[in-house]
Amino acid sequence: MAVQDTEVVMEINEIRPGMTCLTREGTAYVLEVDKQSLLVLLQREDETIPVQVRSDEILGPLLTND
Repeated sequence: MAVQDTEVVMEINEIRPGMTCLTREGTAYVLEVDKQSLLVLLQREDETIPVQVRSDEILGPLLTND
């Protein structure tokens, strides 16, 4: 029996501007959320130009120890 690799993604209602999140490409800062089209505008830490991704590409919030 093969083990399936399951990936947890965030719901669009959990994604908020200003949060830092984890994507398949690394960490990113959420700039805007379009809940109707399920798109999120992100600023990735290693890129200078913001990118637009589907909300299912966001794996979860990046938790910090403040």
